[in-house]
Order: sequence, then C-alpha cells, then structure tokens
Amino acid sequence: MAKINKRRIVIAALVGGAIFCLIIFVFDSIIGRAFSWKRYGFYYIFAALMYGFLTYRNFKKHQK
Repeated sequence: MAKINKRRIVIAALVGGAIFCLIIFVFDSIIGRAFSWKRYGFYYIFAALMYGFLTYRNFKKHQK
C-alpha cells in the first residue's frame, strides 16, 4: 500500500479553494454584490479546509 501523499492533499485543497472563490466571485459580479476581502478570505479558508478533508478521505478510501 502506498502512503498518502500530503503534498497532493495540500495542493488539491489550495486549488479547490481558489476555484471555489473564483466561482463565488463570478456569481457575486453577476448579481451585483460588492467585493469584500474578508468574505473571500473566509470562503477561501473554509473551502480549502473542506477540499483538503475530502481529498484526504478519498485517498484513505482508495487505500483500502
């Protein structure tokens, strides 16, 4: 069995958080909501943690 690669989990989390923020930014631009660094910072951190957790779980599941 191969070890879980932590580097891949971190990269997936960071990229997933960035893509999520980009989608939220586009949606906010369409509906006319103002840009807020605090809101996007929170979204990025939250999405990165969730994507990291889900990626870790997926790797763990496929390791069995």
